[in-house]
Amino acid sequence: MKRLSALILSLVAVPALAAPGDWVKGVLPVATPPAMASVDLPVTLPRANPAHEAWAQQTPDQRLVYNVSKPQLIVWPSSLPADAEAPAVLLVPGGGFQFLAMDNEGFDVARRLDSLGVRVFIVKYRTQPVPDSIDGFKEALGNLFQKGAPVDLTNRDYAVADTQAAIRLVRKNAARWHVNAAKVGILGFSAGAMTTLATTQANAADARPDFVGMIYGPTEKSEVPANAPPLFAAIAADDRFFIKQDFGLFHAWRQSGAKVEFHLYSAGGHGFASQPNGTTSDAWFDQYALWLKANGIVSR
Repeated sequence: MKRLSALILSLVAVPALAAPGDWVKGVLPVATPPAMASVDLPVTLPRANPAHEAWAQQTPDQRLVYNVSKPQLIVWPSSLPADAEAPAVLLVPGGGFQFLAMDNEGFDVARRLDSLGVRVFIVKYRTQPVPDSIDGFKEALGNLFQKGAPVDLTNRDYAVADTQAAIRLVRKNAARWHVNAAKVGILGFSAGAMTTLATTQANAADARPDFVGMIYGPTEKSEVPANAPPLFAAIAADDRFFIKQDFGLFHAWRQSGAKVEFHLYSAGGHGFASQPNGTTSDAWFDQYALWLKANGIVSR
């Protein structure tokens, strides 16, 4: 049970230097951003959520969305020529399954990925229902961070179902979106990394990623799918949520004969996706870009 509680807490991406209580107090409501090009994802696992989707901000440049009940695939505007076929990367943000860190692990990463010559999509998957108000949302976060309240881990199943639907949709619309259907990968952060791993382990033929990235996600040994795709993983040694986990997952990946690249940074905390800390973890994106090129996924 103690191990499960630690795993639950590990799914939430928060700044490494902020105390949980201070972080929750700093969350403020914010207007819903302008609509972006998106496609509704088919709901294969219905879930009732009477609350309304809402946005909040952790800091002025870091927004969160919660009570997501209608999963969507956000199509990031590409700088590539309209008819240029390219690999696709689907971003899967984290947030403890209670919210999605849309700037830190979505929009900000999408901007950087676009420069590598890939088509970028963001999976806006369903989140766990929380009270229908900013105060209710903050209370839910406080319970999670400070009181260790149980989290409905079945929401991971909804996140996986939505991510699988997103992969299927990108492949189905490969010609429309000028995507190379044989190069569709996913990159997940925190709870999104756990979703990414579970999606890969499901090994569904039509929803199997061709390459996988996990940033500050689980590292302990677990099932490796048959003919596992190339894996890139990065985490900081002082990640307070995963600090007690071993690295059996990467050994098992290697033992299966699949490609794996793992970066263990000496510092960086948790949630460093688009938040430089002056630590070696700041290099994760450049190393991910080199990995994409070394594996023949991109040419830039």
